[in-house]
Amino acid sequence: MLDTEVPVLIVGGGGCGLAASVFLSDAGVRHLLVERRESTSVLPRAHYLNQRTMEIFRQYGIADDVYRISCPPAHMSEVVWRTSLAGDGPLDARDLHRMESFGGGSTTGPYAADSTGPSTNLPQHRLEPLLRRHAEERAPSSLHFHHEMTGFTQDEDGVTARITDRSTGEVSTVRARYLLGADGGRTVGSSLDVPMDGAGGGFTIISVHFSADLRRWWSGDLVLMTHIISPDGEVSVVVATGPSWGLGSEEWALHFRVPPGAAVDLGAAAIATRVRELLKLPEDLDVQVRHVSEYRPEGVVARSFRAGRVFLAGDAAHRQPPAAGGGLNTAIQDAHNIAWKFGAVFGGQAGDALLDSYEAERLPVATRNVSWAMTSLLNYGVLFTSLGMVHGQPEATRANFRELLSDTPMGETRRTVVREVFGTQRMEYQAHDIELGHYYTAGAVLPDGTPPPPRDPMGATYHPVTRPGHRLPHAWLLHGDTRVSTHDLVGSQAGFVLITGPLSEGWAVAAKKAADAHGVALTVVPIGTKTDAADYQDAEGTWAAVRGIDDDGALLVRPDQHVAWRSVQAGPHIDRELGAAFRRILGHSDVTTTGS
Repeated sequence: MLDTEVPVLIVGGGGCGLAASVFLSDAGVRHLLVERRESTSVLPRAHYLNQRTMEIFRQYGIADDVYRISCPPAHMSEVVWRTSLAGDGPLDARDLHRMESFGGGSTTGPYAADSTGPSTNLPQHRLEPLLRRHAEERAPSSLHFHHEMTGFTQDEDGVTARITDRSTGEVSTVRARYLLGADGGRTVGSSLDVPMDGAGGGFTIISVHFSADLRRWWSGDLVLMTHIISPDGEVSVVVATGPSWGLGSEEWALHFRVPPGAAVDLGAAAIATRVRELLKLPEDLDVQVRHVSEYRPEGVVARSFRAGRVFLAGDAAHRQPPAAGGGLNTAIQDAHNIAWKFGAVFGGQAGDALLDSYEAERLPVATRNVSWAMTSLLNYGVLFTSLGMVHGQPEATRANFRELLSDTPMGETRRTVVREVFGTQRMEYQAHDIELGHYYTAGAVLPDGTPPPPRDPMGATYHPVTRPGHRLPHAWLLHGDTRVSTHDLVGSQAGFVLITGPLSEGWAVAAKKAADAHGVALTVVPIGTKTDAADYQDAEGTWAAVRGIDDDGALLVRPDQHVAWRSVQAGPHIDRELGAAFRRILGHSDVTTTGS
C-alpha cells in the first residue's frame, strides 16, 4: 500500500467493516479498508441474521447469495432445551422444553407478512467471505487484509493513519476525511478513550468449532440450537453450523462456560473429550476439533459514537452477549445508517451536521439491543431455578431433576411450571418487534407529533407504521405484472424516495424543485389501486392499511429505508414544506416543518 488519500478509511474487515465497504461503494464513496488478520474469520461465532439485516442485504443484492448457502427456515424453526444430547441414563437425552423460533411454526404468519424475506442462519466464517467478495467486486484494490492501523491522529480536516503491512513490515500513511472504526474496539475506541458503559466480562465462554456425525442424537430436523442443562449442573449450547443443515449438518459450535479462575486444557484432544462429556456422546465417536476460542461476554455501549472525524460502529461501539442474536445485526445496521450519510456529504448534498445524526440515531438503538440481550441472558437464571438447579448442591439438583421428569402428580406440576417459565424466553427467540420495530426519535428525521405505536413488553408483536423515524413498512405492490415490495422502491444508490397517494401531481412538481435545489436523487412513486392511473398498485390492500397518509399525502423515505418526513395531506405550500424538510434532514438548518 502506498501513501494515499481517501474520503473514508474503514478499520476492521469483519462483518461490520465489510458491509460498510459494500454500502459505501454503492453510495459512490471511495474508501480503503484495512484488516489486521490475513483473511476473514475462521470462527462461526456470530450466525443469526434477522429479517431487518436480510432486508438490507436484499437492497444491496446480497440476500440471494446468503440464502443460497444459509440455513433454510425448515431447519431453524425450533430451539430445544435438553438434559443431554446423548446418553442412556434415566435422566439423559430428555427434553425439558421446545420453542418455536425465528419465524417458525405459529410465528410464520407475522414474520412473513411484515418483511420481504425470512431470517436465516449463516455462521460468521461463511458469511464474511461472501461479504468480502461483494466488497471487492465493487471496490477492487480497496480492501487490504493483513494490514494493521498502528496509530492515528486527527485534526479539523481529517485523520492521518499509520498502516503497517504485517507481511512485509512496510509502513504507509493514509490521509482520510473520516475514519470508521469497525475493529471490535481493539484499537480505535481505546485510542479515543471513549468510555464503555455497562457490565459483564466476569466469566469466560469457550467456543469449540468441531465436526462430528450427530444425526443419531440431534434434537430434530427442525432444530437449529440445543441448550444442554444437565442434572450434573453443567450448562452449554450447541449450534448447527452447516454446510448442510438439519440432521445432515456436518459442523457444530459448542459453547460452554468456565468458572472464574478455572484452568482449561485447550488442546485438541482434551477439547474433543470435553465435547463428548458435555453432550454425553460415545467415547469412540470421531470428534474433529477445528477451532477453539474464548471470550468474556459483556453488555457495554460506548458513551459516544463520534469523536471528531472518527466514528465507531459494530463491536467498537457496542458489545453484547449472544443471547437474542443482536450483535452482528446491530453492527450491519450501523453501517447501513452511516453509509448513505457519508454519500450525501461527499456528494455535496449535506453538511457535516448530518453525520452527527449517526450517534443520535444509533446509540439509543444499540443501548436497547444490548439491554435486551442482557435481560435475555439473565432470564436463564429464572429458567435454571424452575428446573430445580441448586448451586453447590449437586445431589439436591439431581433429586429435583428426577422429580421433574417423574411420572407423578408432582412431576406433572413441576413440568407445567417449567413450561410457563420457559415460555418467557420467547423474548430471545421470537423478538419480532425488537428486530423490526426500532425507530429514531432524533437525528435526520422530522417528528410529526404523533405518538409511537405500543411496544410489546416481550418484544414479539410488531406494529408497522409510517411515523417519521420508523422503518418503512413492507407491503407487496404490483408494478405492471411484477410483484415488488415497498422496500424495493428504495435502491442501493443512496437516493431518496417520495411515496405519494394517487393524487401526486403537486408532489411531482415539489419534488423536482427540491431535487434541483439540494442536488439529491429523488424518485416520486405514486401508489394507488387498480382504478387509479398510478404505476404502482396496492393490489392486496396491505399498503392502504399502513400508509398513514391520505390520497394527496406523501412520505419522504431515506436511502436506508427509514421514513424521514410525512405530510398526511397536501397543504397549500408543499414545495416549501418539502424543501424545508430536506434542509433539516441534510443538516443545512434547524428549520422544522410538519405536514398539514
